[in-house]
Amino acid sequence: MSGTGQHAGFSPANLPDHDLSRMLLDSLTTGVFGIDLAGRFTFLNQAATRLFGFDTAEAVLGKESHSVTCHANDLGIRYEGSECPIYRVMSTGKSLESGTDTFRRVDGSPFFAHLHAAPLRDGDGEVCGAVVAIEDITERLFRERTLAQYKAVFEAARDAIVLHDQRVIVHCNPSSVALFGAHAPTDLIGRHPGGCSPEFQPDGRPSREAADAYTKQALAEGSVAYEWLCQALDGRTFPSEVMLSRVDIPEGPILQAVIRDITDRQRAERALRRSESELAAAQEIAQLGNWAWDIASGTIAWSDEVYRIFGVQPANFSPNYSDFLRFVHPSDRERITTAIDHALSGPGDYDLEHRILRADGSQRTIHQRGRIVRDPTGRPLRMRGTVQDVTERRILEDQLRYERDLGERVLEGLPAIFFLLDAGGRPIRWNRNLETVIGVPADGIGGHRAIEAVDPADRHRVAAAIQKTLREGSGDVEAGLVSHNGWPIPYYFTGNRVELANEVFLVGFGVDLSERRRLELELARQASHDRLTGLYNRWKFEEALNLETERARRYGTAFSLVMFDIDWFKEVNDTFGHDVGDAVLQKMAAVVGQQIRRTDILARWGGEEFMILLSETGLEHATRLAEATRRRVAQADFPGPARLTISLGVTQYLQGETISTLLKRVDKAMYEAKQRGRDRTVAT
Repeated sequence: MSGTGQHAGFSPANLPDHDLSRMLLDSLTTGVFGIDLAGRFTFLNQAATRLFGFDTAEAVLGKESHSVTCHANDLGIRYEGSECPIYRVMSTGKSLESGTDTFRRVDGSPFFAHLHAAPLRDGDGEVCGAVVAIEDITERLFRERTLAQYKAVFEAARDAIVLHDQRVIVHCNPSSVALFGAHAPTDLIGRHPGGCSPEFQPDGRPSREAADAYTKQALAEGSVAYEWLCQALDGRTFPSEVMLSRVDIPEGPILQAVIRDITDRQRAERALRRSESELAAAQEIAQLGNWAWDIASGTIAWSDEVYRIFGVQPANFSPNYSDFLRFVHPSDRERITTAIDHALSGPGDYDLEHRILRADGSQRTIHQRGRIVRDPTGRPLRMRGTVQDVTERRILEDQLRYERDLGERVLEGLPAIFFLLDAGGRPIRWNRNLETVIGVPADGIGGHRAIEAVDPADRHRVAAAIQKTLREGSGDVEAGLVSHNGWPIPYYFTGNRVELANEVFLVGFGVDLSERRRLELELARQASHDRLTGLYNRWKFEEALNLETERARRYGTAFSLVMFDIDWFKEVNDTFGHDVGDAVLQKMAAVVGQQIRRTDILARWGGEEFMILLSETGLEHATRLAEATRRRVAQADFPGPARLTISLGVTQYLQGETISTLLKRVDKAMYEAKQRGRDRTVAT
């Protein structure tokens, strides 16, 4: 009989709606199992079954759990029965959350685990077992030990080691603090990777752009080594040698830069170059190819580097002005001749980039500078200049431009909202999604504070989240974004503080939570309602009954229960089939639901049994309501048999009694109605 309210230990079958309970338990990634007072398994979900290495949960149900799992402390010393934390939960009736314990799988392999145990109680409040949630933390402990070892090496390294996440420095070792003249790591953390450098590198590249280029190369290739001009916090600059490596962690790749000051090494190299002046001059020329053009004769002298850039051998080629123009890309030839003519007739200098086609047909991009040498009368005699092959740099610049354009397209293509706020909380960049959602064109967004687009009820929290993000580096908040139709849409906003050109900004994203909220509400409804009839399920009804009982005990109010059962329902299933039986249950829920008051609670108790909670109602009035319900059912048309009857039991809550006693009494009244011939109401 389903209405006794008695418990015989804990198992998913005792839970309301067994299928739903089993589904919920098996959907958990955390292992969950139950034991009785003798320590025997009463149930295991799928996660616990896999964790212990059992083939099936049924294979170990009823077995003594302590001997099977070899539960031990963090030192591997097995607990005796009375000392086992799980057993103490049952003996003390108090929940437990342990630190680190060890268990063994069925194959004997050990694992570290974190567990939480809570006592289970029967209907009279007596402890009848325990339910345990267990999580394998072996891998996490191994990662923590590995991290500790790395940290020891990190802290003791003589070279400066800096970690950054492609945007800002996130950590650095003591050698980094000393190298850059900082007082503490916090003086460096939060800076752009290129921020500990002068504005430009010796080759003329902006330090931040160059740092970003090396970052991309390290992410793509795993590591990259290069020389770099650093700047200490006191403004002092020094050359360094950098090994930048990608480090893959679960949260995503980060970059590790090992930095070594090479001031002494470069000083020695400069001393060597000074002592070998001819070699130093040759090396200086080797950085850029140089050339000289005798205007009168038309002959041109190229350095070896220029021959290399143009892809010809000095022994096989004697350049002149016409030969040079033949190397120039046809699309750039007019621009070159115009620049040279202007230099000859004007100020005497030119500086431009253009393409050349080498002898082997390959294309290169060169940066060329030229200067006119004139005689005392101002007549041009010679032109001297340099040629630098900038093909790779242009390729990199084109790549950076492409990636920047790609980034813009990605931001516009995101399903999320993107925004960039200044330190005052005003948007300065955003994607079209924001304009679409709030229904405001671009010229109506700029200059306004971001919180003006937020639901007024959430503005205080959003303003606080913006300030927290700008202050601490990151933050998040859930809030309503007022849509173009005036209704707030729930969004989850995340933001990070960034520094650009020595200014602080907040870059953030917003994700629409509408669908997730809808799914959460639907899951909550499914957990509390019977799937067939749509009524409260037994679990939800017991929750409401507990609340009503507590209210009655506190304020002395009255309430009653009505329990009814469909007469001869088995014959309906046997005669017409279970599909018709299900339709009868649905129709019964609809008929009775229309009959009871709005304040009453109707629930499917189990099978063909239903329960009604009548708040603020004594026995006499409850009996009249039950009898009216019986007559209404008898007059209704049902699928299959057309006419059906119900047997009802009615009882009123008595001050001081337990819910178990109340349920037994109403159950007994209903069965007395059946024994008296069915289709009747019995009150007790």
